[in-house]
Amino acid sequence: MTTAMTPEQISELSNTIYSARRDNTILDVYPGQPPATLEEAYAVQDLSIKACEDEITGWKIGMVPPEFRDQLGAERIMGPAYKKVTHFIGRSHSDDEVLQLPVFEGGFIAIEAELVIEIAEDIAPGSVNTADGVEHLIKAVYAGIEIASSPIVDLNSYGPTAIITDFGNQQGMIIGAKIDNWLEAVKEMEAKTVINGELISAKPATNVLNGQLAALAYIIDCAAKRGITLPAGSFILSGATTGVHETVVGAKSTVSFGDMKLNIELVAI
Repeated sequence: MTTAMTPEQISELSNTIYSARRDNTILDVYPGQPPATLEEAYAVQDLSIKACEDEITGWKIGMVPPEFRDQLGAERIMGPAYKKVTHFIGRSHSDDEVLQLPVFEGGFIAIEAELVIEIAEDIAPGSVNTADGVEHLIKAVYAGIEIASSPIVDLNSYGPTAIITDFGNQQGMIIGAKIDNWLEAVKEMEAKTVINGELISAKPATNVLNGQLAALAYIIDCAAKRGITLPAGSFILSGATTGVHETVVGAKSTVSFGDMKLNIELVAI
């Protein structure tokens, strides 16, 4: 049986991981045992959020692998996206435009094609019954990219609770073109991820568990449980549509949703 983490252990883990992220210090292994529960993992994340002086512009959603779902009692996880790594483009890139994005060289690095949801109104904890639907809470949906990067080498291999403790492995939110009539449009839309000229994956734009509305319902419920308000204008990275594509510094990628695209290049922090 796993022993519960003490407050001191939670604080120490937060300090170690947040300091590595702040100082760009690569950790070859996870610093200790990952938390056994979501509650402990989010307690670590909460302390790291308090330590960070940057503004939260939104939240990312990650998937819990099926083999962990019964143990953790969850299908998804969440982590903060910060202003310094948020890039609102608001349109499709032309062929000659490239956005450079800083990542942890030698750490974990991945590119994810995601639909980004903009929230229409403040959502205070407990103010929304998601069982009644959440579509009315959406201001707009955009073609986008999440950059996952961590100073912890191979972070994802340590499981969902480890990912939570390092801001959900979040290191970039890129918001591209707005998708008109999004709920219908995405049903016929294909998402593609190209890295260094090679098509890595192509999937339906709706290819997240139970769709993007379920993802939004999750983040509202999880935020409420954590006592977090989601302000109007917050952006939600709704989940990887084509997969989590690990790569390296120097990689160039084009992510597209239908004819809407974004061009990026990964550079060292």
